[in-house]
Amino acid sequence: MTTFWDKAQKTVDNLVQTSLSLVKIVLFSRKPTTIPADFTQNREIVVLGNGPSLLKTIGEKSYFLENKDLLAVNFAATSDYFQQIRPNLYVAVDMAFFQNEEYCERLFSNLAKKVEWPLLLFLPAKAKKYSNWQKYIFGNSQIQVCFVNITPVVGFSWFTHRFYANGWGMPRPRNVLIPAIMQALRMNYATVYVAGADHSWPRQVAVDDENRVYEDLRHFYSENEPPNRHYFTKRLDEILESMVVAFRSYHIVEAFSRSIGKKIFNITEGSYIDAFERKKI
Repeated sequence: MTTFWDKAQKTVDNLVQTSLSLVKIVLFSRKPTTIPADFTQNREIVVLGNGPSLLKTIGEKSYFLENKDLLAVNFAATSDYFQQIRPNLYVAVDMAFFQNEEYCERLFSNLAKKVEWPLLLFLPAKAKKYSNWQKYIFGNSQIQVCFVNITPVVGFSWFTHRFYANGWGMPRPRNVLIPAIMQALRMNYATVYVAGADHSWPRQVAVDDENRVYEDLRHFYSENEPPNRHYFTKRLDEILESMVVAFRSYHIVEAFSRSIGKKIFNITEGSYIDAFERKKI
């Protein structure tokens, strides 16, 4: 039962978060790039996460991807399937792609070599400060870049939804699918489908005998490789807290989609995301 004090505490929390978000927008956000309308070819879009379940979607249910726009993320361009699915939208907002030379070359060289069709590439506004990725992308005339704000904006919904819609910020982007879905919602799509969003992190994270927290990562583009063991520099409670933020952000994304009259369906079998309505294909 929600008491008066619970409501009062929530109001105070929202007030503080709204105030902090406004400061972040002023300090870190930049005028959003106008999204070209000609990249929206259909009324439906499939946001393709890189979870291992995407292999089944591509291999057994590729018919569902037909006559829909496709949005890929992160290292999808390194996959052997990339030129088969030919996404017309792409999101890569992790600053590691610009600050880590190995990641930068791996992603952008693959995009430059493989893309032979019109593709709209969403990058964070901060990427403008880096020149390393530009030598790859600007050599391919098929790729058009659109800069977006990944500033975390939370607080009262009447405040956050306005800034989400105008591209000045988004729910805390703890996972690339959050900015990917938010970009899809800002475009002319009535329905957004989410595939390859396994998000089964709770069963992948473990602690070894030396108290090191690690995760055995699997992606659809590394089907023939053993899981990539990634050791965290953070404690287990910090890792779990980050997961909570991500799953909570999806509920905020869902609430925003309803406020603008759009629909999100999660078509990922076995997905841990509980925010979006499930749909079997």
